[in-house]
Amino acid sequence: MNKETRITREIFIYSLIFMAALLLRLTLLGRTPLVDSEASWALQAWQIHLGEHIPIGSQVGYLAFTEILFSLFGGSDFLARFWPALIGGLIIWVPFFLRKRLGQIPALILAAGLAFDPALTSVSRIAASTMPALVFLLLAAAAFDTGKLRWLAIFLGLGLFSGPAFWLGSLLLVLTVFVSSLLGLFDLRSYTRNRSAIFRNEKGQLPKIFEIFMVPLVLIFLVGSFFLRNFQGLSAWTGSVPEFLSSLIQFDGFLALRLLINLVVSNPLILVFGSSGFISAWRKDDQIGKISSIWFGLSLLVLLIIPGRQAVDLIWLVFPLWVAAARELIRVYQLAKDFWGVYAIAGLVGVLIVLNWLTFTGMVFQGENPKAVLLQMGLIAASLALVILSMTIAASEWGWPVSLKGLGLGSGALLMTYVLSALVQGSYLRQADPRSLWSDGSGAGQTRLLQESIYDASITYTGRGEAIQGVVLGSWDILRWELRGLEGLEYQESLDSEDLPPVIITSGIDYFLV
Repeated sequence: MNKETRITREIFIYSLIFMAALLLRLTLLGRTPLVDSEASWALQAWQIHLGEHIPIGSQVGYLAFTEILFSLFGGSDFLARFWPALIGGLIIWVPFFLRKRLGQIPALILAAGLAFDPALTSVSRIAASTMPALVFLLLAAAAFDTGKLRWLAIFLGLGLFSGPAFWLGSLLLVLTVFVSSLLGLFDLRSYTRNRSAIFRNEKGQLPKIFEIFMVPLVLIFLVGSFFLRNFQGLSAWTGSVPEFLSSLIQFDGFLALRLLINLVVSNPLILVFGSSGFISAWRKDDQIGKISSIWFGLSLLVLLIIPGRQAVDLIWLVFPLWVAAARELIRVYQLAKDFWGVYAIAGLVGVLIVLNWLTFTGMVFQGENPKAVLLQMGLIAASLALVILSMTIAASEWGWPVSLKGLGLGSGALLMTYVLSALVQGSYLRQADPRSLWSDGSGAGQTRLLQESIYDASITYTGRGEAIQGVVLGSWDILRWELRGLEGLEYQESLDSEDLPPVIITSGIDYFLV
């Protein structure tokens, strides 16, 4: 009875975390216009919905489910981003399936961290993002580890429909398994043999493939065929392989230095506690922590080497960092019992971190005044010396575990505040500041004003809001998407001066002219 109660409460907690994750990912999802990279995929889904014969992109899963949403509810920016946002929330169930290996409490902390992580939340809110590839790969790995074969087939199939990012994640995971096995962290042959035994029945023979994989195969077939309405998707997903291979040799314009800066800026909490967790894992011979450190190290190395890296590829580093950070937070909390001395040190650390941050930001505006900069550097050094002195005094009275726990609680609380701020910033939840590390600005916000101008002109010229004829010089996916409701617009590369329509749309440097 106690076991049943515990499991029920645990599932309830995970369900609450899942609902919080969905809320963060769906809130104000359609407030900002799509950027060009998003609009190209949303436009494909819209054209498929209209029955147009176009080449199908490699993200078959996104196109299939988004096209269904467009068919049911019409096209919108919210629905264009809905599928990645929905799948992004499912990532919190990965710790649930792996809780026996991770531990009950670390798995809960990991689930909460994944739900509120700024990078994962922000990337989930981008149309046709790499988030489904990450989630389906992790869920497939968890299903394989727990022996859930049907779910393994479903997640692998949906992962293959998630574009070239799925192959990148698979490469990183295979490298991690191979290197961990070479280092003797686990017996790969024995692990594979144990998992293969799940396929066998009681007599030691393989069961019928049809019996196990019937439902997954039917589901994959339905998604790949756009629910029996367009069978191009069954072969279009193979295009993700050459796209992935090209990313290994072609430079995409995103510098390795920017990747490192984004890693530090997006979530310093997991970077600090994750790195500390990696060190603790190797000191204490923790298998999970060691494998996580190898996963993170290899992933970072690969992303720094390949020229086709993108900002969103940072999400492949987040999961192993959160695994180590969750376990390290538990270790730090268990260093000593709670009493006023721990909280006093934590409070002092928190105050000094805030003061140092304000001093550091002040240095930015004092760049031309060397004396002011030197003074501020001295203040930072003095505050660090005060922290060390305070911890030493506390350690002489109560021991170093108390001082280290206070340091961990104080720095953790302040870094969590920073993470929440980064979450608001990166997820476009803060009004009037749509900038993000993960996409190219706020998108073509002028297009909505453009729609209003065309509507007013149409009312004046025809008496109806969407009946006016016009020409768009050039072909921009963002314009085609935003102006999809105006059937009277034609897209041309040049204009016939003898037959000028009422509305002519051309582009300036960063705006559109009517």
